[in-house]
Amino acid sequence: MVARMFSWLAGLALVLVFLVIISPDLFRGYVFSAEERSSGRRVYETYCIGCHGDNGLGDGEAAVFLNPKPRNYVSGEFKYFHLGEAGPLPSDQSLQITIRNGLAGSAMPAFPLLTDQEINHVINYIKSLRAGGWVEPEPIQAASGAAVTIEGTSAEELFANAGCNGCHQLDALGAVGGVGPSLNEVGSRRSMDEIVQSIVQPNAVIAENCPAGPCPQGVMPQYFAERLTEEQINTLAQFLSEQK
Repeated sequence: MVARMFSWLAGLALVLVFLVIISPDLFRGYVFSAEERSSGRRVYETYCIGCHGDNGLGDGEAAVFLNPKPRNYVSGEFKYFHLGEAGPLPSDQSLQITIRNGLAGSAMPAFPLLTDQEINHVINYIKSLRAGGWVEPEPIQAASGAAVTIEGTSAEELFANAGCNGCHQLDALGAVGGVGPSLNEVGSRRSMDEIVQSIVQPNAVIAENCPAGPCPQGVMPQYFAERLTEEQINTLAQFLSEQK
């Protein structure tokens, strides 16, 4: 019995040593630290600080090796507006998509295992770093009641500007998606008319499988019929119908 207990304690000690060496912040910050830090700061220190830096300036230890450079949250320019916000700063929803799915063509990885609460906490912390305070973007619906139009003439521009790349995987455009169904070979599964319908009436055509399981209703934005012209919709649908 004594030998078994000694063996168990020795194993526990090895696990603790492993945690301290391999992930000291995860060990000390979440388990033993008495320092008062927000939940957002703790998530940031665990997953973000290596690239974005201690103060959010995009100057973490790994930044020197990265191109493009990590985002400077304090004064840098934001480039990804997945829901078509006017900017200059993204909405919380756009930030959620970026963190959850990562950014193709950059060193920003996906964090699919973070909980929604952890993502919301770290977003609030990131926003608190902004010099002069974070200015929330204008609502998608303009104050006059007129829908804010989505810019773009080519399918590639429309796919990016409408935020499709934030949810759908499409290898032809380097989109990694992770939320909605993959659009690879969508032209083999849907006709152009069906693709048009899925854009203007998303709930009328719901795919069976999404990355996290069955596709839920109401996830895809419902405003594309108002924010895209008929010509833009047809351009995008034509391009997608050719993905076979």
